Amino acid sequence: MPISIGVDAHNLQHDRRGIGRYARALLHRWMSGDVGRARITLLVANLFPGLAARRLAAECGVACVDVRRRTDAPRLGFEVAWHPWNGIFFPSGTRDVVTIHDVWPFADPASVSPQLDRTRKHPFVQAAAHAVHCITDSNFSKSEIVRHLGIEPSRISVVPLGVDGALLRAKPEPARIGGAERYLLFVGETEERKDLATLLRAAAKLPTELRTSTAIVVAGRRGSLDRPPDGVRVEFTGEIDDARLATLYAGAAAFVFPSLYEGFGLPVLEAMALGTPVVASDAASIPEAGGGAACYFKARDADACAAAIERVLTDAAFAQRLRESGRERAALMSWDRCADATLEILSGVR
Repeated sequence: MPISIGVDAHNLQHDRRGIGRYARALLHRWMSGDVGRARITLLVANLFPGLAARRLAAECGVACVDVRRRTDAPRLGFEVAWHPWNGIFFPSGTRDVVTIHDVWPFADPASVSPQLDRTRKHPFVQAAAHAVHCITDSNFSKSEIVRHLGIEPSRISVVPLGVDGALLRAKPEPARIGGAERYLLFVGETEERKDLATLLRAAAKLPTELRTSTAIVVAGRRGSLDRPPDGVRVEFTGEIDDARLATLYAGAAAFVFPSLYEGFGLPVLEAMALGTPVVASDAASIPEAGGGAACYFKARDADACAAAIERVLTDAAFAQRLRESGRERAALMSWDRCADATLEILSGVR
């Protein structure tokens, strides 16, 4: 008999980050390929959930979906409820399994108001109190969950994220940036923990010939950011769709990921899948995502970042090795594998 799973789908239409990619990728596979193993119901906060059914089906890449109000979950008799959004936001009335990608609100050194701090942390606290099992993306995140939430290690399973096999086969038209011989790509919001500042300082340290002919392309929502160093060209794309992002990966001389804190680092795999050399910090979970297929530098060290970028831009053989090893790494990290492992965990808590 297929297991009946209620899924918190409230953010499914709006979350364009890695968490949203994760939820949509797994739901697509369960609803299209694993129909004999799982019966999925999407739970939303909408007063009239049927009105959202068509849009949610499109997000999951299937013809139709069963959508209910999440306030009705306790009477719907699910065998398990899956909460993929970094915490539990409503009572399900059944066994709860939560995916916690990272615990940044607990590790964040930034000062916030006590009320905002409690609001950010509440879903995590609920997960620690009510979840029968926790799934996370990396061993780093598992250690952080144990440290900050006090969940027993035996209640936490590590399931790395993945990429779509179609991405490995894709051949998008490489993007070009007018007036630049090449560009380095940064993907993510310009928040402090993504550390775009280190990349910009590193770009300023490149030899003059490289610096003046290389642009920095920032793909993602623009937040607060200090003025870039003189002589460093920065192009902001804002939020873009997957097709445009693929062209940017494909055209980049290197993808640079200077982040200080990640639960996994999905853009690292996406860049590798499209054959882009990856330069990344050695912080948090990032080496777990990239394995031996990236060129790492010490986090926050602009000199080390500049040296790594310069090597990729000037050593064609090294860059080619990164492209080849990156594609091999990405091929091992599929969404199919992630979906199968996650469904096995959900089925095991019955």
